Amino acid sequence: MPLRVQAIVCAVDFSPFSSLVVSRAVALARRAGLRLYLIHAVHHPQDGVHPTAAFERGGDLSRHTDAARRKIADLMARAPVSWEAVVRFGEPVEQMTAFLDSLPPALVVSASHGVTGFRRLFIGTVVERLTRQLDCPMLVVKPADAEDRQRTEGIRQAVVSCDGHGYWQRLGPLLEMVQSDSGAKVHLVHALESPVAMPPEADGDAASYGESQQAQNLRLQRQLQKQAQQWFPHVDAVDVTVEPGVPQEMVMRVARQQAADLIVVGVHRSTKVGRWISGSTTETLLRQAPCCVMTVPEPATDSHQKGNRR
Repeated sequence: MPLRVQAIVCAVDFSPFSSLVVSRAVALARRAGLRLYLIHAVHHPQDGVHPTAAFERGGDLSRHTDAARRKIADLMARAPVSWEAVVRFGEPVEQMTAFLDSLPPALVVSASHGVTGFRRLFIGTVVERLTRQLDCPMLVVKPADAEDRQRTEGIRQAVVSCDGHGYWQRLGPLLEMVQSDSGAKVHLVHALESPVAMPPEADGDAASYGESQQAQNLRLQRQLQKQAQQWFPHVDAVDVTVEPGVPQEMVMRVARQQAADLIVVGVHRSTKVGRWISGSTTETLLRQAPCCVMTVPEPATDSHQKGNRR
């Protein structure tokens, strides 16, 4: 089923990059004609002696709320979209997922603030934890984009990590929403992590193993090219890269070669422990990609559904 969204949700943490993230979200909401929700979660500190939030006993809850709303209003001054400020209290990931459960299908816009070492190993970043838990797509704005403000006007070059799960076949409406009306291009990247078996009809005496592999790669490339033209009719051009390699390395190489504005990658459901031990293509791209990254979760099965989405 094609992936369509009916709202834009922007995570606001009042960091130095908040204005950039908000600009991205406003541009998307304006382009798609959707309502924009700006959510800020106050992660209340717990008193070491008492089990309640430290500022709650002091009667500061309303002050925190008012201050956050004023900051959001300043960020949204003269923004030409319909918007609403949402201030919640609690752990940011939990509050975001709970809020999204009350909305129709949405696109989340957030910023990436990298952490390293043992902190990432044990708790990860907020963005990485959101990636694991969200059932909706998320656009992660990289701090490096602050050096190129014109990118907020539209995305032209999109690199799509294309794997066997087929998530990318749902992307058409979403990419059409985020990409520019003219000059849009999609680059599909498919990494062959293991050798492709020789086709039964191949004549082993007449063709070398390398030639068979090359022929298989070419057939797959043509197949993906044909599918991409069907799924992405809004773009001016589509090209496909199929070759052996490590997915995240290939995607980043193509992104740099094409001066990409966006990398799109699927999120496959797996255990947190498995990801901490072995990592994932998605999390590697979130940390190291040279441009914005859009994560798209695989469709949730009945056992994975959370809440009742309208």
